[in-house]
Amino acid sequence: MTTNARIAAVNHTGITVSDLDRWIFLFRDVLGLEVTEKSRHGGAFIEGVTGVPGAIIDIAYAQLPGHTVELLQYVKPDDRRRSELRPCDAGFLHLAFQVNDLDAILAAIEPAGFAPVEPPQTVPAGPRKGARTVYTRDPDGVVLEFQETVTQARASGS
Repeated sequence: MTTNARIAAVNHTGITVSDLDRWIFLFRDVLGLEVTEKSRHGGAFIEGVTGVPGAIIDIAYAQLPGHTVELLQYVKPDDRRRSELRPCDAGFLHLAFQVNDLDAILAAIEPAGFAPVEPPQTVPAGPRKGARTVYTRDPDGVVLEFQETVTQARASGS
């Protein structure tokens, strides 16, 4: 069955975190992005949207090139958990960024608690041949992927 409804645009990507200040530090101070001030939300509307009874959430928004990331830190309920999903598990999501210097990014994000899951890998074939990519994971279990732009020198094998 098809519908006449159409997606107009991607509105935002939401990431639930345990330490909103650490993520604001990452996006604003490390990656140089514009980040809003934190605001607290709760009540019937938030409970209705999230399906979490008694939810109270601190929220900030990071503006990326062409996209917004919503950062959510739940204050309530008290029984929150760290994500243990693996990339092969249903429901796993990650956010990928295109960067021009992977080594510099990896060094810069370390103070924000992100570490590579494995060393960066070089794409062996295809249109991105020679580019490097890496998954990083923070203490919450959230995965950010960084893909290095293929440079002419690397693409040509120099």
